[in-house]
Amino acid sequence: MSYRNITLAAEAAALKVVNSEQADLMNIQTLAADLVAISEAIDVSDKASITLGIIHAKDNASASVVSGSVYTVEISLDATGNRSWFGVWSCTAGITVPTAMVTDGIEAIGQTVIECGNVIPAVGDIICFKNATIGNTEFREVVARVTAGGTESVTLKDALEFEQAQGTYYTQVEKWCPTIPLDGALRLRVKVDNNRGTTNRAIIFQVLQVTCDGIG
Repeated sequence: MSYRNITLAAEAAALKVVNSEQADLMNIQTLAADLVAISEAIDVSDKASITLGIIHAKDNASASVVSGSVYTVEISLDATGNRSWFGVWSCTAGITVPTAMVTDGIEAIGQTVIECGNVIPAVGDIICFKNATIGNTEFREVVARVTAGGTESVTLKDALEFEQAQGTYYTQVEKWCPTIPLDGALRLRVKVDNNRGTTNRAIIFQVLQVTCDGIG
């Protein structure tokens, strides 16, 4: 390897993302059918990029019809006002009927094995444990299941962080993690449109964000 190549490799290895900032753009919350929610507009004028973690869950046992909820990331080329919002990324949630798992009892903090009735989520499904305190809602992936009568259960990939009551919990949780370049953008917001189908259903969602000033 030449000296120049060694130098370039060393410089590349030294580069790292600087001044990242994590926050919830939209806290875990519910949204009724036929409504639209829009996040606050955040100032991204001094940011190089933003990575969003979008979590979507059904809060209804029935399917949506025609279209699921649509999540759109919008940027503005103006520091104020609403004349220049442009959609730069979007995704549409699925519409199929979720599996409704009924737990056998209260699930303690740290629990990974969830005993349930004879309706059992599949391996790979993500379950939404909706909590009466909405901020304690959790989304957990199933990595194993027992289907033998009387001993049905699922095993979660990650342990529960909050106590979850005995109840009915739905699958069909979806997650997206786009990274948006912010060259030229002054503000950013996320729109959650739960009014795109002919029959819409209540949902639960959360939007996380990490912004990056650049590479240094």
